[in-house]
Amino acid sequence: LDAYAHMKADLEEQRDWYWSCRARSYFMEIIICLERFYGMLQRGEHPSGEEVGAHIENERLKKAVLFIERAYAEDIGLRDIVASAKTNRTTLGKLFDRAFGMSPVEYLWGYRIRIAKKHLAFTEVPVKDISERCGFKSVPHFTRMFKSRTGQTPRQFRGAALARRRGGAGSAPIGRFAARPD
Repeated sequence: LDAYAHMKADLEEQRDWYWSCRARSYFMEIIICLERFYGMLQRGEHPSGEEVGAHIENERLKKAVLFIERAYAEDIGLRDIVASAKTNRTTLGKLFDRAFGMSPVEYLWGYRIRIAKKHLAFTEVPVKDISERCGFKSVPHFTRMFKSRTGQTPRQFRGAALARRRGGAGSAPIGRFAARPD
């Protein structure tokens, strides 16, 4: 696991102020992989990779989805997705529209946002780092895409997630400076 190696290195090196945040972010990537693996087991799929996405019957669509879910953090686009599925743009577009009601690129952006939401909700990694890890080229682009799909900026989403984790106490301080109940 690449995320494990990165997490271990950050824990050992502790090279700057954000080392613990990055380590938690890598841990979240491991959790996301485990979540996906668990979902496969629940659906009766074999985790060897040969039967991944058994609920997707079309092989070209399955290849495209798996490619997106593996390479979302990289600089990929429609051309790469089409190549991974060994088909053409028109056919793949129709397959995605039928299965998900969206284009392959919309699926890619949605998947990136879904992963970003997990990082925002459960880590303190800077928004800039999350945007890069999720395949966005700039923070403004990430913020625009995130807000268009969630109705909130990444910072607003993180604040709301933190408030939910605290049980609604949205303005309480964080960390060692937090007020302790009597």
